[in-house]
Order: sequence, then structure tokens, then C-alpha cells
Amino acid sequence: MATRSTIGYETQDGGYVGVYCHYDGYPDNIAPQLMKMTWDEVTLQVNRALLQGGGRCLDECELETFNDGGHVEAITEWPSVTEEYAYRKRLDGTVECLSLSAAVGTITHIDLSKYKPY
Repeated sequence: MATRSTIGYETQDGGYVGVYCHYDGYPDNIAPQLMKMTWDEVTLQVNRALLQGGGRCLDECELETFNDGGHVEAITEWPSVTEEYAYRKRLDGTVECLSLSAAVGTITHIDLSKYKPY
């Protein structure tokens, strides 16, 4: 079963650019990888996924894409309220994670202090 997420980065003007990621979006998987990656690496991976059909999963700090030859629109709303989790790599290198429950209309900030980069 898919744990859907949005993975993205903070832009220089305080905006957000993200891409949908279909599998393994839970914090135990995504948070340590994003913590290990630089802002530039996240930016590169997200922009590549936008050109290659969106993200399937983040594995070994590489965003595997659907690679269907088509591009998808960037998600520019922070947070995107259609996925279970939303991640943002900040300009200062920190990672922000929100848990989203569209069914009950709540957004919860996830404390990532227990996660360590691997």
C-alpha cells in the first residue's frame, strides 16, 4: 500500500516547489534521507522528477521517477493537502515535515529530532 507524500524545497523567495511521491512516504523512510541530502541535491532530485513523470519513491537519497517521458506540474502550495505527508528542505538545510489529514482537516507538525541522517 502506498504512503503518499510531497517532497520539495524552499525557494530563495520563501516559496515552495514540490513533487508528488507515491510510495514509502512515512517519516521513518524519508526524513533521514532528506536530512542527509543538501538543499542542492534535493532541488536537483525534485526538478528531475518533475520532468520524468513524478516520484515513485525516495531510495538511497535518489528520487526514483515514473520515467514515463512526460512532465508533471510542480506543487507550489505549502503544504499540499492531498498527500499523507509533506516534506520541505529548508534553505538552512533543515527538514520540515507535516502530517496531513484531509478527512478531518488537520495539519500536524512532525518532530524530526529523533531521526538521524543515514
